[in-house]
Formats: sequence, C-alpha cells, structure tokens
Amino acid sequence: MKKRYIQNIFIMLIIIIFSVNKTSYAIGKIVNYFLDDPNAWSDTKRITNGTPTKIVVKNGLEGLIFKLTDLTPGDVVALVFLEAKKVEKFNREGFCEAGDKLVPGKNRIVSVVTKNHGNRKKFHYKFLLQRAMNRMPIDIYNDGDAVLESRYDGTKPVENMSDLSGIELLEIEVR
Repeated sequence: MKKRYIQNIFIMLIIIIFSVNKTSYAIGKIVNYFLDDPNAWSDTKRITNGTPTKIVVKNGLEGLIFKLTDLTPGDVVALVFLEAKKVEKFNREGFCEAGDKLVPGKNRIVSVVTKNHGNRKKFHYKFLLQRAMNRMPIDIYNDGDAVLESRYDGTKPVENMSDLSGIELLEIEVR
C-alpha cells in the first residue's frame, strides 16, 4: 500500500513538472540574462541603437507604481529591475508596486515580451509610471506618456532581435 502511494505521488510530480508553462522557461532565460550578465544592459543599449527613457522621481518611493495599460491579449511581459534583482511579470493589464523594487539613486529597468501568443508579427504593451494614493493617481510621470512601450505590427523591418522581443529600457533616478 505504501509503495503504491509513493508511486502515485511520483506520477503526480512528473505530470506537474511536464505541465509547467513554457512562459516560465522563457522568462527564466531572459531574466537570467539581464540579472546574471553585467554587460547585458550596455549590450542591449548598443544593439537597440537607442537611449533609455530617463525619469527623475522626487519625494521617495511611497505610492509609486508601474501601471500596465495596454497588452496584446495572450501575451506576457516582464519588468526586470536590475539593481534590486527583482522581476514582475504581467499577463493582463494591472499594476505593480515599485517601492520594493527600486532603490534610492539610479535604477535600470528592462521590459520585454516573454510570451507572444501565437502571432510573432504583432504585439503591444504600454507602462505608465505614477504615484498613487488610495488607488488614485496623484502624479503621472513622463508627461502622461508611457515610460515603457513596445509596439510591433509586422510592417516594420526587423533591424535587430529587440524588434521581435519588445525590449525597452528605462532609467529612474530616485531622489
């Protein structure tokens, strides 16, 4: 009886392991790249031929949130906070607290599409940075424009892999 019980548990564990969503594997790979490779930020800046959006946040971190207001249905996007070595993933519109993921001084944040739901030719996501009190925004940074936004509609020429992965960079200085 005990042997049969152990076999059943073993079979259930195997089923759970094989049913793990591929998204977690993809997130692990790209997140590990940014968290483990000290050159990832500078290499990504060079490959994308762009400069990160730069924001200055005064008066600390209390109430600061990243709000995902746009996401292609079925996609997953991740925010990688390099200085705090934390990750937040989104599979639908929503928000995450930034206070525990940012540190005083300069912070580097990477956003990336980690799962494209069946159509690699189209995706979109948009993050706003705002300070909220009682769930109501009291400050919206970057003049109300997205601090991180990636849109690929399949008509743009692919100049580098960041076009297809939706990688965007952001620097936040917390004062």
